[in-house]
Amino acid sequence: MTNYLKSTILQRIVIHLTVWLAVLSLPFLLRPDMTGRPMPPGMPAETPYSREIFFLVQNAVLIIFFYLNYAVLVPRFLTIQRRRWTYFAVILLSFLVFQVLASVLQYLLITPPPGNLSRYFFQKFSFLTSIFFFGLAWAASSGIRLNTEWHKAEKRRRESENERLQVELKQLKSQLNPHFLFNTLNGIYTLTLTKTDSASNAVLQLSHLLRYVMTETQYDFVPLDRDLEHLQHFVALHQMRLTAQTPVTFTIEGDPNGHQVAPLLLLPFVENAFKFGSSARDLSPVQIAVVITEKQLTLSCRNHIRNTQAVSSGIGIANTRRRLDLLYNGRYSLHISEQKGIYNVLLNIEL
Repeated sequence: MTNYLKSTILQRIVIHLTVWLAVLSLPFLLRPDMTGRPMPPGMPAETPYSREIFFLVQNAVLIIFFYLNYAVLVPRFLTIQRRRWTYFAVILLSFLVFQVLASVLQYLLITPPPGNLSRYFFQKFSFLTSIFFFGLAWAASSGIRLNTEWHKAEKRRRESENERLQVELKQLKSQLNPHFLFNTLNGIYTLTLTKTDSASNAVLQLSHLLRYVMTETQYDFVPLDRDLEHLQHFVALHQMRLTAQTPVTFTIEGDPNGHQVAPLLLLPFVENAFKFGSSARDLSPVQIAVVITEKQLTLSCRNHIRNTQAVSSGIGIANTRRRLDLLYNGRYSLHISEQKGIYNVLLNIEL
């Protein structure tokens, strides 16, 4: 048990003891002679503290019922639907026992004022008072326990949801890395077919990319400058295999230092731009722009569409949407559109 937990438990015990000591001593503190007022009629001289003893015993019984209801009855009966009728039956029985005990104590310790009407009024008032205090103890203990159980259930739900999201996020990453690797190897294979010296440089670039993928993607967030550096290597790798028909414009505006982002989050959009927007025969420019402000990251990708079905059926964008939902829920916007054969992606993320 940690020191913090021990301190918390001790603090709660002290608070409970303080409250109950105040409740138990309240009848004595409110005695007329303690406040300078005369004693009421009907109090026997030989037992001047009979009323206080009555309320002391009554409050002690209510305290016992408070913890019985809090620690036993509510968690074992009220929170289980099929046992709720049993719970209310036990509460009714507890009230009857409390009422009988209060009546006996009242008969033994308190002498009502003389007169039949006064006696009837006194008994009725005492009965209503006992209902009020019993109901107050029941409502307080039940409310506190139900609130505690709700917080525990909510905490378990959040922990379970967090574990599920972490597992799902790891699965998405495990799908993303091979997806990225296969596409990059296809590009290097194209370079080897042309028998150019760019193939060796491409392998070197790929080694940098794989090192980043293996070391950084184990974290949910990485420095933004590192992720953009990885993206620059990726763009340079693809530029090696492209012809003059696919000019690439890649710009970064703003200062990435001090910001963090989910790793490889921008990669699938850039990857799709090269995979489905490059051509060796027709002019197919690819425009990629990253803008960084103090609180926002914006990615803009623009390319011609050479294979509409392939774009819509790729798993990279679907996985990225899911990662955005998991990591930036309510803090991002993604707009993908197609107009006259031009594919546009606009991603805004709150940093």
